[in-house]
Amino acid sequence: MIWALILAYWYVAIPYVAWLVFALMRGQTPGKQVLGLVAVKSDGTRFSLLRMLIREVFKEIYWVFTLGLGVVIDIMLLVLSDEPRTVADRVMGSTIVHVSNLQS
Repeated sequence: MIWALILAYWYVAIPYVAWLVFALMRGQTPGKQVLGLVAVKSDGTRFSLLRMLIREVFKEIYWVFTLGLGVVIDIMLLVLSDEPRTVADRVMGSTIVHVSNLQS
């Protein structure tokens, strides 16, 4: 039983922490990095580490409290809205841009 818990920790928690570190340090999840996208403030400047942490934690809490429906809502907002931003982006005043469009 203890080995099952260790394996669950290794295969679930460790990758999640790595994903979170990517998001916090660079403003990019691995998927955003592959696509050349980055989360930034609405004025085009980069987030601080704390603000990025708040954005990511809010997104996770929102998805959990909506029992996964938040993911569907976010996809609908991205596809159907004139302003393609997720709920977390709207709450945090952020947007997703291509890396080449970053302001210094």
